[in-house]
Amino acid sequence: MKRFLLVLLALTAISFSANAQKTVIKTESFSDTQARMLEVTAKAYVRPMVVDLVVPKGQQRKIFKKLYSYNEVVVAMAGNPDNLRSRAVYDATEEWGCDAAVAATFKIELTPDGTAYEVEMKGFPANFDPQSWHMLGKADEEWIDLDVKYRSGEASNPNREGAVIRNIKK
Repeated sequence: MKRFLLVLLALTAISFSANAQKTVIKTESFSDTQARMLEVTAKAYVRPMVVDLVVPKGQQRKIFKKLYSYNEVVVAMAGNPDNLRSRAVYDATEEWGCDAAVAATFKIELTPDGTAYEVEMKGFPANFDPQSWHMLGKADEEWIDLDVKYRSGEASNPNREGAVIRNIKK
């Protein structure tokens, strides 16, 4: 028992006398180098490609109808009608087996019981013309500029003001 008390007393004395060592760094010989980048700032410039859409000759306007649950529209699509239209176009092109829907019109209604949205979309199925892929040109940039100005309210609608349409394939 005396040994145990002696060992305990020795450990207690050592623990009270223990302290952290200080490390002093001499400023003349200390060096620290770090290379940190907080975020990636790579810049990539991409030149877009443009393709023509082709609606097959004699193609009639198709109708796509689908019910989307109320929860799906409110939660997954944030209740935004534009998101619902985009989803309907995606689902229609999957069903029709085409690349895009041209001249699409929409009718969106909440069902009488309030559990779903009924979407009816009418449009022409269209596919990309494989021979028409080309880099964005000056004429394409003019159309994009017109569209941007129209959407921002700086210009009138180019489709209603008699804008010239070029490169139409017959």
